[in-house]
Amino acid sequence: MSAASHIRPATRGDLPEVVDLLNACDMAEIGEPDTIADDVESDWDMQGFELARDAWVAEVGDGGLVGYAYIGDQYRTGELEADLWVHPEHHEPGLAERLIDLCERRGREVAAARGYEAPLLDIFCLGVNRAKRDLLLRHGYALSRTVYRMAADLSDGVAVLPVPEGIVIRPFRVDLDEHVMHGTMNEAFEDHFRQSEEPFGAWKARLLGHADFDPDLWFLAWDGDQAAGALIAYDHGDLGWVKGLGVRRPWRRKGLGGAMLAHAFAALATRGQLRVELGVDAAGETQPLRAYERAGMRVIFTYELRAKPLTG
Repeated sequence: MSAASHIRPATRGDLPEVVDLLNACDMAEIGEPDTIADDVESDWDMQGFELARDAWVAEVGDGGLVGYAYIGDQYRTGELEADLWVHPEHHEPGLAERLIDLCERRGREVAAARGYEAPLLDIFCLGVNRAKRDLLLRHGYALSRTVYRMAADLSDGVAVLPVPEGIVIRPFRVDLDEHVMHGTMNEAFEDHFRQSEEPFGAWKARLLGHADFDPDLWFLAWDGDQAAGALIAYDHGDLGWVKGLGVRRPWRRKGLGGAMLAHAFAALATRGQLRVELGVDAAGETQPLRAYERAGMRVIFTYELRAKPLTG
C-alpha cells in the first residue's frame, strides 16, 4: 500500500510533473506516451478556467506527483468535462475517489454560477481501463458515447480521393477566415451530441493561440462563395492531429469529408509527418467513419464517454 498523498491546487510550476504523470498513465494504458505540455496548457488557458480552483495535484513526500485532476467548461452548454489520473505505481486506496469528489464539487459550483439548469459532468475512460470504469460506475456515471481513436500511417503514401465537382479546398487565411471557420464548424456539428456554444473569442484564443497552430494545416472547402466544409489540424512533431472535420448538411454524402482528410494528410506528409490521428464519435449522425477509412485510417482503441447529472 502506498503512502497517503496530499492534494492541493495545481500551479503553473507543476506542469512538467503533470505531463510526466500523464505519460506514465499513457504508457500503462496504450504502451506509449501521448501527452505534451501544450495539451495540458490548452486546458489551463481555456477562457473561464481558474487553475487555482479547477485543477488539483496529489503529492507524496519527496516522491513527486502521484495524481492529477481538472474540470472545464469548454462547451458552455451545461455539459462540463473533467478527468483524473493516478500514477500506475501508486496504490493508495481512495485517492481516485478524493479526486473525483473534488471535480464533482467544483462542477456544481461552476454550474450554479453559470445558471445551468440540468448540468452534466463528462469523463472519458479508455476502454481497457477497467479500474477507472469501475470507479465511474460506482459514482453513478452512465455510458453516453463510445469514441474511436483512429490513426493513419503516411509512410506508404496518402490516399487520393477526388474533391466533389465545383468544390475548391483552400488553406485558412489569418485575419480573414476566422468567423467563417468558426461558423462552418458550429453548423456542421449542430446535430452532434456535444454541440458547443463556446464564445468566438474563447474559441479563437484556444485554437489559434495553440503553440502548434499553423494556418497551412487549416482548410476550408468552398463552393463558390459558400464554405461547404472545414478541417483543423496540427503538426505536433511526432504526430499529426486532426482536431476537427466538419461538412455542412447540403454538401454531405458527396465524399467531401474524405477528400478534405486526404488533402490534410498530403500537407502533413509533405512536411515529413509519418503518422496522423484523430478521435471520432462511433455513433456520429453523419457516419464519418467511412470517410476516415477511405482516407486510410483505422481504429486503434476506443474510449467510453461517461456522464453524470450534477443536480440533486
